Amino acid sequence: MAVLLFAWILVLGSTTRGQAEVRNWSTAWVGMDLLQVTGLLATAVLLVRRSRLVALAGSATATLLLLDAWFDVMTAEGGADWYVALAMALLVELPSSLALAALARKTLDWRVSGEPDA
Repeated sequence: MAVLLFAWILVLGSTTRGQAEVRNWSTAWVGMDLLQVTGLLATAVLLVRRSRLVALAGSATATLLLLDAWFDVMTAEGGADWYVALAMALLVELPSSLALAALARKTLDWRVSGEPDA
């Protein structure tokens, strides 16, 4: 799969140029934001319950935040819009993603109820 994806990346990189008109652009962005909200809520609920599943929800949400930061910066118009996207990425999305990744890693060490001490 990685080889096929890499080949596809080469095709895209050599054939796509400039700007593209995209149908349902706002729906795609709203969908991404809803996925992030869902991930954050799931992570919070699982954290309150001290479930080790926080690792899955937290890492998935961290990934969504990284993707959002990337696409916000890469697709923003020049000028003020780009600076706002960059500021949001650097001050909100990337730090949140790193915090969620750290949380996900830490919760992997939680003991399962009834598990003997190591």
